[in-house]
Amino acid sequence: MTKKTLAELRAEKNLTQRALAKELNIANSSIAMYETGERVPTLKIAIEIANYFDIPIESIYFPKLDL
Repeated sequence: MTKKTLAELRAEKNLTQRALAKELNIANSSIAMYETGERVPTLKIAIEIANYFDIPIESIYFPKLDL
């Protein structure tokens, strides 16, 4: 299975950064910073992202690492 970045997961669901941010109840600028690597999500937000996309939490912090 190919690991996917947050941007790729979001695009597969046809979500904008704003729409995903609204689902997670965070600022859309946070999603942008997670996608560009400017910021790393907190554990709480990483768990929410992993649950939303039904992926292992490791995929949030290491999207291209084959675990």
